Amino acid sequence: MCTNRFWTIANINRKDRFIPMEIIRPLKLGTISLPDAESRLVCRTILLDMLGEATITVDEGDLGGVTGLFWKHVDLSLATLYLPKTPLRLTANGIGTPGIVILRATDGPMIVHHRQQVFTLASRDVILLPADTSSEIVLPDGGRFDCAHLPHSAIAPLQKSLDRLLLRKFQAECLPLQLLTNYAGYLLRQDHQDKDHASMMVAHFYSLLPVLAQEVAENPSVPDLPQNRVESIKALIEANLADGSFSIADVAKVEGITPRAIQKIFSRTGTTFSRYVLERRLVLAKTMILSDTASRPISQIVYSVGFNDLSYFNRTFRSRYGIRPTDLRRMSGQTGDA
Repeated sequence: MCTNRFWTIANINRKDRFIPMEIIRPLKLGTISLPDAESRLVCRTILLDMLGEATITVDEGDLGGVTGLFWKHVDLSLATLYLPKTPLRLTANGIGTPGIVILRATDGPMIVHHRQQVFTLASRDVILLPADTSSEIVLPDGGRFDCAHLPHSAIAPLQKSLDRLLLRKFQAECLPLQLLTNYAGYLLRQDHQDKDHASMMVAHFYSLLPVLAQEVAENPSVPDLPQNRVESIKALIEANLADGSFSIADVAKVEGITPRAIQKIFSRTGTTFSRYVLERRLVLAKTMILSDTASRPISQIVYSVGFNDLSYFNRTFRSRYGIRPTDLRRMSGQTGDA
């Protein structure tokens, strides 16, 4: 392992960075002044051996200013990335070899798309995924992202226990999970450990995984949101998208609950009330722009889906889809101006 605590961009890709040495140190990467391109290099280098080739898309702004911590032992890799606090999406291809990755977001919810499944996690909840398959990770609020990689050689003796942990959500209140994350935090924060001490801590980390599996066996079901309430709220939103004055207070009045309760419901699904309404209006506007055979002016479409400000719509539409509404219509072969 590299003996310096700090890495620079110039030496971040050294081929010998993972050679084990007697002293294992956590590495501090990046600075708040790091530009976008070099921040992406930091993220790529940290995540490459954990999630595979990864691409991060930022909804607003860029990835500049990323900082992080990275710690590697032959049997365990740990990383914490401090990403911009803005909506972002991480697409990872997987590392191509068996293993497990443990993921957590601490500054907001996390939505994980894995094959045909979608998992929505609250802040500080954890999920375990196969390391050798692709996945998409959405952080609606950005912020801190934690990742651990457990190589196949280390987990093979525990495979039977670990099978029941894969593709499951664990709430932050789960005690075995808290112990695991505390061990990981200790290893990332310690200035250095000798190899024997680090190996002992890694062994303790792995000894907690069967305990976590036992927790699953004793509590197989995780309480879900009242789905009928969620669907009722979403249906109410759909029916009122055209009303620019429609607000969370209107929903609360119809549903007989407080606005705060509604915000909590949307938080558990990985978004907020206002973000969900905005997304639905953008989707509806895009659909109408592409399919409106009468070629109504885009401004008329904008107001018909509940936007009250044309400039705001143009900004958010371009931020969401990467293209101006007028250009989208032009590409679709229609006419009609904004």
